[in-house]
Amino acid sequence: MTTKAALAAVALAAGMFTSSAQATDYDLNSLVVDWTAGVDKAFTGAAGTFVDHYTFTTDGSGYLTDSLLQQLGISITSFSIHDAASNALIGPAGYEVSASDSSVAQAGSGYWYFSNVAVTANTAYYLEVAGAKAAGDTTYGFTVNLTPVPEPETYALLLAGLGVMGWIRRRKSA
Repeated sequence: MTTKAALAAVALAAGMFTSSAQATDYDLNSLVVDWTAGVDKAFTGAAGTFVDHYTFTTDGSGYLTDSLLQQLGISITSFSIHDAASNALIGPAGYEVSASDSSVAQAGSGYWYFSNVAVTANTAYYLEVAGAKAAGDTTYGFTVNLTPVPEPETYALLLAGLGVMGWIRRRKSA
């Protein structure tokens, strides 16, 4: 066996025993119903690290609220939203709720969340979940919700409607 072949065999064998944290991409748009989506990710096999990207494009401006419940055999290390074009972090990254935080029912059970991350209409983003998994069958799950921000036209129509109602009321009084 030549030296090149021996080095290639060693590199291949080493690669089999190290885990890769390359991102796996998923399309979240197909899972969105009225801008609420739920995802359950299942793993099987050997232990290792993972980075999952869930891409989506918003159809309106608003605020995203997400929650992730860490499941048995999964250790989440980060949970965040990024601009897909620049990979820049949007808003604060998610954080794991401590057992002393009584504001969340799942406190202390591996519950990660962030809230009120501003997003703009027709912009591509991705939600990143990174961590490590134990050997065997493991899962994690999360939900994503978008609370829309009313467009300026909505306020204009509201004011116009109130003006018409006031005009009708005044006309009836006279």
